[in-house]
Amino acid sequence: MNNLGLVEHCKKALSERWGYVWGTFGQVLTENLLQQRLRQYPTNVGNFQQFIRQNWMGRRTADCAGLIKSYLWWNGGNIKYDVATDASANMMYNRASEKGAIGTIPEVPGICVWKDGHIGVYIGEAKVIEARGTTQGVIQSPLKGTGSAGWTHWLKCPYVDYIEKKEEETPEWAIEARTWAIEKGISDGSRPKDFATREELWRMLQKFAKRLG
Repeated sequence: MNNLGLVEHCKKALSERWGYVWGTFGQVLTENLLQQRLRQYPTNVGNFQQFIRQNWMGRRTADCAGLIKSYLWWNGGNIKYDVATDASANMMYNRASEKGAIGTIPEVPGICVWKDGHIGVYIGEAKVIEARGTTQGVIQSPLKGTGSAGWTHWLKCPYVDYIEKKEEETPEWAIEARTWAIEKGISDGSRPKDFATREELWRMLQKFAKRLG
């Protein structure tokens, strides 16, 4: 389980429009599950029962920490509960060995963002995916400013390995094409991963045409 996988899982939850029910962690919301949570959390769930029934029945749901736990416990579409990693938002923050004030957040996708009682997942480019609340479900929101949850701190989730995203290796055909273009004087071979503008393409085609005579 790593930070890049956590980001992809959260994007999946966002695209599938997961809902929010307190105490859930990625299960499909059934009548039986709803009744269980109503008994456990008569206020946090009971006060929103009508909204939940109208909007989230038959969908996967999670609360804020449950979104992260759904990744940790994901088992081919099923959820495999693990007591060792069953932690609330505040427990995850307290157990994290690396954390800091939100103003010092590193540009690392999959780092978690936190404020008292709430947690989300930073996906990069100043964006967060979070299970915001019963009436909103899983949403994408800005890290700071208008629409932000008002995060105060960041943390590396204690149950996730943090790795750097590796650049894709250049395929053999691309290496051969680049070498050919350099040898023919069509390109200097610089910026191989960058997009070319139309002007640059015109120039390269012009060089190629001249070489053809």
